[in-house]
Amino acid sequence: MSNMNIALTNSFRKIELDVTEIKRMLAALSDQFKNQFASNIIDEDVNMIQKSIVEQSALDRITESVKRSQVIEYPDQLGKRTNDTNSEEFEGKKVSDRLNVLLQRLHTKDWQLFCKDIPDDQQKPPLVPTSQRDLESKRVQLKSLARSLKHDLIDLDHPDVLKNWKDIPANDRDFYMLRLEKLANDKGFQIYQCKRMWCAKSLLRESFKSDNQTHRRRVANQQDPDSSDSINEAFEDMGRDESPIIADVPSPPPEVANEPSRKRTRRRS
Repeated sequence: MSNMNIALTNSFRKIELDVTEIKRMLAALSDQFKNQFASNIIDEDVNMIQKSIVEQSALDRITESVKRSQVIEYPDQLGKRTNDTNSEEFEGKKVSDRLNVLLQRLHTKDWQLFCKDIPDDQQKPPLVPTSQRDLESKRVQLKSLARSLKHDLIDLDHPDVLKNWKDIPANDRDFYMLRLEKLANDKGFQIYQCKRMWCAKSLLRESFKSDNQTHRRRVANQQDPDSSDSINEAFEDMGRDESPIIADVPSPPPEVANEPSRKRTRRRS
């Protein structure tokens, strides 16, 4: 059985479970609806409404599953994967450093493609490496795309608050990585050139780790609201550029402020 058939079979099984759950929810809503409007609606109308909703929901899920299977079946639609991240440049480096290497490579490749269009008798512009500041900005943009994809799509498909990237079904992981590559390419980041979808995988895995750490910290803070972590998180929520509120202390009157300290001390005594 091909990967396409396996993906379709798994999708249909999920659809069957979804339809069963929809029917159960509709039955509960139907009972509640009839109890509230029993005099104004008949069973035949309720059954027709239920059937229409189930059919439309099932059709939407089938359409979405077919689209996803097509994406997974052709993972190189954006272009060839020429960046091998198994080289020594990536070995032993943390994710941020590996992203820097990849971004510099992509920048160099863009420069090479630009120079190809320049006639041989004209001087080609020098290759200027991407600055550390720009690299950091690009990493932030990529991480933001990964977080948005996780929150807007993955968390809807897999609503468990605590979950690990490795526990997501393989076909779903492939689709999410390809989807992230598409989103990144739309923003000018050609991370689809990575073999084995390394960049997208690393970004999504880090999003899972970050969300899990945030959730565990919040649970711990709820149990111990006076902990230093809780206070630090409260300041983090205020934003980096904001400062904690400090109460205004009124200044002493000018005549008091100008008095010698010894006189003020005796007067207080």
